[in-house]
Amino acid sequence: MVIIGYEGQSDGEFFDTLLDTYELDKNNVIYYEFKGKDNLFKISHSNYDEIEEDLAKIDRILLVVDADNKKDPNPNRGYGASKKKLKEIIENLEFDVPVDYYIMCDEKREGNLESFLLSILDDEQKECIKKFRDCYKYELTDKWAYSTFYKDKKYPFDYSHPNFDELKQKLKNLFKEQK
Repeated sequence: MVIIGYEGQSDGEFFDTLLDTYELDKNNVIYYEFKGKDNLFKISHSNYDEIEEDLAKIDRILLVVDADNKKDPNPNRGYGASKKKLKEIIENLEFDVPVDYYIMCDEKREGNLESFLLSILDDEQKECIKKFRDCYKYELTDKWAYSTFYKDKKYPFDYSHPNFDELKQKLKNLFKEQK
């Protein structure tokens, strides 16, 4: 069995789709939703206690968080801060199974799952969203753009896009040589 731990519900739905796309066995995955990035960074979180109880059945773990924006006053926001905190939590957990991580972001290493998905759109679609944002007088987040233009439309994202390469490799590694 493998574990994928993540921030929120939409992440679980995303990984279900991705595992199907890459033909990886969802039946060998246990998902842990931490209900927020800061909870994933708490070594005392009850999810970690549950994982520790089941370590004998676990082959590998992948922790996934959003990069968010480094301008956010929370010290755990931004790609660099998220990476540092993930390495710290992995070290402090002291699990005797391999634990890896992935940070959801766009090509500028900012944002979240929605930013990651928008980063794979073709140039014409990106330009359309940019123009809309430019003419609108309020700041529109990537979550808003994704939800407005793509979420309900079931846009067929190109999961073979190069932006997926690192995540795809991490998922394949997660499923290697299981007990």
